[in-house]
Amino acid sequence: MRFFRPSLIIITEAEQKEVSEKITALQNELDSDMSKAVTSDMFMASVRKYTRARKLTPRMLNELIEKIEVHQAEKIDGKTVQKHTIYYNCIGNIEIPDLDKLPDNNVSLNTRQGVDVHYAA
Repeated sequence: MRFFRPSLIIITEAEQKEVSEKITALQNELDSDMSKAVTSDMFMASVRKYTRARKLTPRMLNELIEKIEVHQAEKIDGKTVQKHTIYYNCIGNIEIPDLDKLPDNNVSLNTRQGVDVHYAA
């Protein structure tokens, strides 16, 4: 048993070990989050270099993409569908939602009596 300040706090070896393990786990989590922030910044810097590119080059692919997974083709409703997963360097894969499932961006405004303005995406 270890004592800190007599009669105020008594910490056992087991409690001290538990606190040490929690500190280590939290430090690892913090380090992981910091490395993710750095790698996402690195990815954004490399993407900015190619924002005005007119042609896809092998150098661009090697710098931006880690790997591409091509999945088995399936026939759904008479159409052949094949899923591709792109893993980007530094950030992993990004799930892009299916456009068919997104709601329409139709906006209708009544600006004054008898005048309707419609915006459609």
